[in-house]
Amino acid sequence: MTTLPSPHDAIADSAKLIAILERHHKDAPEIEALLNAHRATHSQMTTSYHNSEEAIAAWRAALARRWTCEITARRLYKQTLRQLVQHYGTAETPTIRLISRGGAEADSTPTELLEDMRRLHAVLSLEATTLPFAEQRLAEIAQACETLERAIDEVAESERQRRTAVLDLRIAREVYRRMRRETCQALMNQIGDRTSLDLIDESLVETTDQ
Repeated sequence: MTTLPSPHDAIADSAKLIAILERHHKDAPEIEALLNAHRATHSQMTTSYHNSEEAIAAWRAALARRWTCEITARRLYKQTLRQLVQHYGTAETPTIRLISRGGAEADSTPTELLEDMRRLHAVLSLEATTLPFAEQRLAEIAQACETLERAIDEVAESERQRRTAVLDLRIAREVYRRMRRETCQALMNQIGDRTSLDLIDESLVETTDQ
């Protein structure tokens, strides 16, 4: 597997290489062309890095919001189920059996939790005339379902954007890695002096990908 420099290292190294090209770009048309290409690549890599950081932050924020919604929904589910058990005097009634998954809901995923809440809402709606707390709980559950569904969708979208941004950054780093190798060789051929290239860290191509 090809390894790439970290984003910070690649951007810093790119700036150093551009500085070297700027010192020598008048020496040969080939170097000036390389300078223009590296400026464009550096700009793209920097933009991709910032986009990636923003996308990751947005994804983490969306996860935190979904977690908050899950806590609210789970608490409401348990409270309502407890009220049903108290109302019927047992957890073995047909109504509760329609709702419960035998305790499996304790480890439900966000999507499963949303399905549990919707099932709870549907059963409460059917039993609303016989349950004194049904009206209040139905409104609370409907709100919790709406909020949780929105949070789930936000995480899915932010995850898609995160993956896209991270991939774009990886592509930009790969383009730079290849250009870097070709440019160093071109500079050696044109300048014929290794001293000017000492600022370029050859170990970057061996850095483990992040």
